[in-house]
Amino acid sequence: DLSSGAMMADQPTEPYHFHIYSHKHNCHVTVTKPNRDAIVSLSCGNLGFRKSQRKTYDSAYQLGAYVIDKLQQAGWHNKIDKMEVSLRGFGPGREAVTKVLLGTEGKLLRDKIVKVSDSTRLKFGGTRSKRPRRLG
Repeated sequence: DLSSGAMMADQPTEPYHFHIYSHKHNCHVTVTKPNRDAIVSLSCGNLGFRKSQRKTYDSAYQLGAYVIDKLQQAGWHNKIDKMEVSLRGFGPGREAVTKVLLGTEGKLLRDKIVKVSDSTRLKFGGTRSKRPRRLG
């Protein structure tokens, strides 16, 4: 039975996931366990940003810092050994939350990141685009 324990140690452990979903009007950050159960799931609106304030770079930066702070307060930075960052969408929050991870706020989680992936959905043909707005 000692050898089976050694076999278990050789198997790679699944990473935790740090999902950043950023679109034109808002930014969502979700941190999940390896089995995809959510630990923290917040958006800019949850921090008190309303309407047009939600789409700003600053609100997304504060969201990223707040999520990392909540993880550290709950002691998750000790439990997380591997983390995969998953980016989705092309809003201002994409850059803001990655800056938080690379800055002083993310120093405890930065070395645990093993993979960064882009899961933005691609449209092949798809439905007809919205007509362009004509201002002026």
